[in-house]
Amino acid sequence: MVFQQRSGCAWYSPEDILGKSMKYETLVTFQEPREKATARHAQDTCRCCGSCITRRRRSGSCPGILDPDAILLSPQGFGPARNIVAFTGGDVTCCPEFYEECARLIKTHTNLWVLIETNGYGLTHQNLDRLQISGVDAFWLDIKAHDADKHKWLTGCSNALILQLPEQMLARGFTLEVLSLYIPDLVDGDELEKIARELSAVDAEIPFTILAFFPEHRMKNFRSPTTEEMVDAYRRVTSTRLKNIRLGNLGVFVRSDEDLEYLMANIDGNAL
Repeated sequence: MVFQQRSGCAWYSPEDILGKSMKYETLVTFQEPREKATARHAQDTCRCCGSCITRRRRSGSCPGILDPDAILLSPQGFGPARNIVAFTGGDVTCCPEFYEECARLIKTHTNLWVLIETNGYGLTHQNLDRLQISGVDAFWLDIKAHDADKHKWLTGCSNALILQLPEQMLARGFTLEVLSLYIPDLVDGDELEKIARELSAVDAEIPFTILAFFPEHRMKNFRSPTTEEMVDAYRRVTSTRLKNIRLGNLGVFVRSDEDLEYLMANIDGNAL
């Protein structure tokens, strides 16, 4: 379900979602275990550059695990079709009935994992329990800010519950990945380090992705981060002893060969 200013969306029932899922399952080229049902773990097998298809040779960063036959071209670009159904974009976890029914049908009729991208607002204890029972496997949790006032300004909501979610999700056996946007002068390296410390205190193995912000809609007065700022954030997050850190939206902040050289010289290659 997507809410947007311009109409043109399609409405899908849980049965429609099941039909799409069953069709997708016939295309799956790589089977992930449940503990790798995240976006972060996709990088373990493929960097999604498409070099093995377009240039007929692997890139220097290729993990060398998949055959080119396993790589497909989708609306998101090149990569394997993993055995995961992901609900992204519009987040209606405050009304869990839709996800419950979708998960129940998908887990009954397919062998796919169910992943939900969420801002966490609707994930009360009760709703987490309901989603666990229905068969949801994993969450991609978007933590907007650590500072309560900044979070309130960005979203209109408190983050008191959201900061507790990683521990609650892992306690229920969900697979978890956390992401946060680097927004200069708002959610910067200091904020990201504080979020990382919260995660590290729960489990240092939680995958954490730092996404570079790019101006859109009502936040066009904010700029994107520089390569130096993203590297500084990476170092700060690494200092928390969090182990699985990745930088995302590289095209937003890597704008020259010099940027790329600086980035590669100052981070672990597995962070890309």
